[in-house]
Amino acid sequence: MTLKNTCFITVMSMILATSCAYADGNAFTPLNFDDTAYSVPNSSTAKTSAPSSNSTGLVDTNAKTQNAIGNAELQNAISKIDTALDDIRNEQNTCKAKFAEIDNQYKFVKNERANMKKQIRANEKRIRALTKAKNNIGKNVL
Repeated sequence: MTLKNTCFITVMSMILATSCAYADGNAFTPLNFDDTAYSVPNSSTAKTSAPSSNSTGLVDTNAKTQNAIGNAELQNAISKIDTALDDIRNEQNTCKAKFAEIDNQYKFVKNERANMKKQIRANEKRIRALTKAKNNIGKNVL
């Protein structure tokens, strides 16, 4: 059993070590992300490119407006998420307050139940004692 464990640990460590060599470090790249990790930007020879033209020769300005629309949509989505979070937090506070109220009622009822149970036991004990005394008196009279 020890040899199997040793072999398993050795194989797993080899897989772990070799997997690092295959990773390129770019597991997730968001959209519209300018990745300059692999290329050195050349700021001294930066060129301004004219808007691209499509096959009909018309200038394509749709890319810039699409980015602006996408940014606006993302900002709207973020604001909607913030609003939803605020609503949920308000609802959570309401639920916590209601829970605290119910919890206090539960504790009150629990204490009252315990007190009533003690009183019932005391009354039953007195009833048994009086019944026993009555029976003893009845035996002595006869």
